[in-house]
Order: sequence, then C-alpha cells, then structure tokens
Amino acid sequence: MKRIIVNAKNMALGFCILFSLSACETGYKGDTPSNNVDDNSSSEYKFEYKEEAFKPQVFEGGYLSDGLDIAKIRQSRDGDVLRLVFDTYKVSTKSGSLGTPSKKVGSYSFVYYPEKYLITAIVGGYRAFSASLPKFSSSSIVEKIYMDKYLDDSGYKFHIKLRDDAQVKVFDLQNPARIVVDISL
Repeated sequence: MKRIIVNAKNMALGFCILFSLSACETGYKGDTPSNNVDDNSSSEYKFEYKEEAFKPQVFEGGYLSDGLDIAKIRQSRDGDVLRLVFDTYKVSTKSGSLGTPSKKVGSYSFVYYPEKYLITAIVGGYRAFSASLPKFSSSSIVEKIYMDKYLDDSGYKFHIKLRDDAQVKVFDLQNPARIVVDISL
C-alpha cells in the first residue's frame, strides 16, 4: 500500500514539474521588430491581426423533430438589413400540396465564415426542402443560395453565399415555425 502511495506522489510531482516547464516562456527577445525600428520613424508599419474578424460564428437552435419541410423562403429588406425567412411546414401526405404550418422548427446549425463570405446551414428533422431557391439582384448582399450533398435522410445542407463581409444573426420563431437569418453590412 505504501508503494502505491509513494508512486502516486512521484507521479504527481512529475506532472507538476512537467506542467511548470511547459508553461515557461521561451525564445529570444533581442530581435523583436520594436527593438530594430527607430521610435521616431514616421514610416513604421504596424499590423494588427484581429483573430475575431476571421473566427466563424455559430448559430444553433431548434428542436428534435421529424417530418418537416422548408416549404417557403421569403426575403425582405429594411434599410441595410436583408432578412431571409425559412418557413417550416409539416410534410404533406398529398402529392403537390403544401402541408400545415409547423409550430416549432427542427434543429439547425448555421455557421458564418467571414473570410469566405459564406453561411453554411444544416437543418435536421426535415424530410423535404420543397421551397424554390430565391434569386438575388446584383445589388443584394446575398449572391446566391445553393444546396449541398448531405447524407442524412432527415436533414439538408445548404449555403448562403454573400458578396461581402456582413453582420449575421440567426434565430427561430414559433407558431408558425420559421428560421430567420438577418444579414446587414
């Protein structure tokens, strides 16, 4: 029993030493750009990299469900904000007819990649995507919406290609169910 306790103490000590060594700062600071540039120089170039500007934004929500249909995609404009509304219906049992509006949306994940001007969406619980994809004018912030392959039979993947970097907000509303995407410059 004593041997186990001693081994455990030795392992803990070893981890502490390893952790403290890995946390130490390394490198030579003598050749930093700030030491090689004359502080009085007016031609000094400063580059500020903002990682947050290129960090993907993730919007997730909705509810576990099945048998849904994105039956309509509507768009509206209010000033600099373009709103896309994905109306959710229950899948119709009659061929060619629209089902009844759903009370809740299925699960969704929208990821906005600012450096690519691209929003990638995956919606779950949807057995149909019967909505026609809208066309956008050349002055719209949205260039196009296009479908992508998705191997789940109760989900769809699509992309919203933007023309420029934008502010994106995604949320869902209930009764009737819809996913709303607000895009603004």
